[in-house]
Amino acid sequence: MIGRVFVLIGVVLSVVFTMGCQKKSAPQAKVVKVSSSAVYCIFDPSCAVTFTDSSTAPISIQAGGSSILLSRTFEGKSGTPASGLYGYEYRIDLGKAVETMVDVDGVAKKYTPCLESMTVELGPISDHLDYNGDGEAQDLLYVVTSGGPGNVGIGRIHRWPNRLMMTFDSPLCVGGADHQGDSTYFFGLVSTQPPRSVTASIKEMINPTTALPRLTKNLRHDVAVRAPQIGAEGESDRPGTP
Repeated sequence: MIGRVFVLIGVVLSVVFTMGCQKKSAPQAKVVKVSSSAVYCIFDPSCAVTFTDSSTAPISIQAGGSSILLSRTFEGKSGTPASGLYGYEYRIDLGKAVETMVDVDGVAKKYTPCLESMTVELGPISDHLDYNGDGEAQDLLYVVTSGGPGNVGIGRIHRWPNRLMMTFDSPLCVGGADHQGDSTYFFGLVSTQPPRSVTASIKEMINPTTALPRLTKNLRHDVAVRAPQIGAEGESDRPGTP
């Protein structure tokens, strides 16, 4: 009996070790920081791109001023690394959004909404480009931290077939009386598929100081964006919303 136990333990450890090695050796999709001039050279020899489609949509958080999500697309020109591909960029701007006062058990309190992540349903994403010029491909998403507006980046991504969740590297909050609201840098990806209109889901963080049912029941905000087409029917494998 003892011998069987040791054999079983040995088999389990062997499987775990093998899986760990396989997981370690598998290429990992990356989020990389770039400058606007450098990344656009991948799409156009002039290192500047012409946006072929753009949209600005409001985000329905409880705040004064304006809260918006910008999305825009462009195409890679012939002879460039992104030739024949479509570029997609997004940016959430809370720079003109301000906190409001809410009633909490008869007491007026400031309510400062902060956003945590954005999830979007999309088609195939190309991950064979080297956006930041470090000599390594497998870059899935780039963040324009130089040469563009913004102060909040992408901390991590979670990828499923036909769905991508991008979590910000710090809370994305509206402004107050003495400070301006946050905005993300432009963040982008590339696909072989042309654009279509989809609904992105933006997740708001729970504010423990104003955790009223009417303020916490709708912490996901649906916003229209442009994203890659999914493609042929039956290709989609949609998981539950994270």
